[in-house]
Amino acid sequence: MNRPSAAAAAFVVLVAFGAGAASAETILYSFTGLRGAVDTCKWFNDSITDRSIGALTRQTDLLYNRIALPPGASVAVGGTAVSAEGEQLVDFKLTSATICSTAEAIYGPTPSPAASP
Repeated sequence: MNRPSAAAAAFVVLVAFGAGAASAETILYSFTGLRGAVDTCKWFNDSITDRSIGALTRQTDLLYNRIALPPGASVAVGGTAVSAEGEQLVDFKLTSATICSTAEAIYGPTPSPAASP
């Protein structure tokens, strides 16, 4: 009878721990996301006023290929970024595609400070 080595047992424990480390988040609101990692959304937000042919072509392609985020879908956030305007952005896997969107789609709206009287 073969017994598994200590290294094999340690590997199984590490894989099980790694699988549990990525906590699932839930898409809260019906948003659209752009296909690609968080850098895609950051570039899009930071370059929205760029009217060069290359930028307009890429912006059009990203908008044409955007995807609707289904509320209630469980996703694991892979990356975060902040646009030049201060907007929080995230990326995650939805089925087999990497999608980026505003963090508000997952974490809800950022509370605003109360207005002074």
